[in-house]
Amino acid sequence: MENSTLHNPHERLKRLIYKSIYFAAFVFFAFKVYQHYHHNYGYTVLPRFDHDFQEQSIDLLKETPHYTHEDGYDGQFYAQLALRPSAQGIEIEQAVDNYTYRARRILFSWTAWAMGLGNPSWTLQAYSFQNALFWFLTAILLLRWLPPTNWQNTLRFLACFFTLGLVNSFSRALLDGPSLFLIALGAYLVETRRSWLGAATLGLAGLGKETNLLSIGALIQPGKLRSQLNSQFLLKAGLALLPFCLWFAIVLNSSQLGRSENIGSRNFDFPFVGAFEAFLMIIKEAGEKGFPSSSFLTLAILGSLIVQGIYLLARPKVDRVWSRIGIAYAILMLVLGSAVWEGLQAAPRVLLPMTVAFNIVFSRKTFLLPVLIFANTLTFVGISSFNPPLIEEHYEMVDQSNLAYDPVTHKYSYLEFKRGWSVNEGKKSRYWRWSEGDSIAEFYVPGNQRVQAEFQFTPKTITPRNIFLEVNGELVWQAKNEQLYGDVYTIPFVLAPGNNILRFYSPAPPERVGNDPRNLSFALVNYKLRLIKALPETP
Repeated sequence: MENSTLHNPHERLKRLIYKSIYFAAFVFFAFKVYQHYHHNYGYTVLPRFDHDFQEQSIDLLKETPHYTHEDGYDGQFYAQLALRPSAQGIEIEQAVDNYTYRARRILFSWTAWAMGLGNPSWTLQAYSFQNALFWFLTAILLLRWLPPTNWQNTLRFLACFFTLGLVNSFSRALLDGPSLFLIALGAYLVETRRSWLGAATLGLAGLGKETNLLSIGALIQPGKLRSQLNSQFLLKAGLALLPFCLWFAIVLNSSQLGRSENIGSRNFDFPFVGAFEAFLMIIKEAGEKGFPSSSFLTLAILGSLIVQGIYLLARPKVDRVWSRIGIAYAILMLVLGSAVWEGLQAAPRVLLPMTVAFNIVFSRKTFLLPVLIFANTLTFVGISSFNPPLIEEHYEMVDQSNLAYDPVTHKYSYLEFKRGWSVNEGKKSRYWRWSEGDSIAEFYVPGNQRVQAEFQFTPKTITPRNIFLEVNGELVWQAKNEQLYGDVYTIPFVLAPGNNILRFYSPAPPERVGNDPRNLSFALVNYKLRLIKALPETP
């Protein structure tokens, strides 16, 4: 029967369409991941390093180029653990917001360090990018349960591939996306009768995030004698729990400061309390804003997660591995606290295994299609929010002129800081960049015309020193900065067509301040490059 179906031209055409949709999904995924790459900072825009945490961060992070945001997020702490994979020492304990909470989730800091071969810059990029790698691998694994053979599988595969939890995990370089891959791999190994290897894989997942250990339920083998079931399950569960218990003991024993804020106190509550509080908060905020359309979408996200959980609990299929995993996470959903439900950013990530389990085991009856679509509201939101963050460059063009626009590449030129500079610090309203004493910045002028420009900044030095600026080898400005902050200077000069080199330097040797490992000479504060007008060609 199956062979006759495959030889049916109509069926072959449908399968070709399904495979084309899968292929397009992977292409779309790759394109979106590429869009998140920043020409100056790579993927380090994703962990959301907070500029307010820069002072207490480890020295290795300060020395490694990365982008800082005005509002940070958890990924910044796991990225620092990747730079210090031993997770030991007073410096790393002081750098993260909660040492024992972060350090016990060490696995994906280790994988980033390994992929970066211990090089700080590579490691930071690897940590920031690895979500995309594990996301791709998870999608490959999902083909086992949702192959491109019919429209039901295609719909459910797309729902899992672009669900909001995976998008949020990638866009903030968090642990939930990589964790889902190990859970899926463990489920695959259990299904293929390699349950001991599956137990080891789930144990590895526990080092990534302790809640991943809820997937141990996948190791239960229904249908066996109760005594054999209990003994084998307990041994496999013990194997899965062992890595986390040993590593957590090492973390607690090695802590020198004993610093552990109760960061997870609002993560759990009595059943339904957290979700009900989130519902009331959505209604309250919607009422204050006149019930905008976004409030109904937020309610739909909350409702979709509840529908997924209720279905898995109400229709248990304990003979299926993913159903057992989904039930465990559905129970977790019931007791999640207000901190996880707040803003509905964390809950879709935390409950990712539940979302995948729901799509794999949900009924295939056509009349239930509206329920399936509503329960995957997360996917519609995920696709719409799968966009790179807006990173502003610190230079201006007067009247938004097109003097920096290249009609060949359809891109605008930007002021690119090359050698001799530290990373940009501060925030949008006040920012600065330190030079080690002889530093180069470059700016490319498209076309064949010279451009009248000016560079404005406030110099900052530790001790008095002379500072010089050369543009394409010609000295255009010099001044002696007597105090910590100098005057605001506006320096006019002419940029030539093509690449222009701006050299900032000071003859005096650089200095060091406190525990800062950098050689500091001078800083440019609130610097701006303005393009004024194109100049006529010289005869």
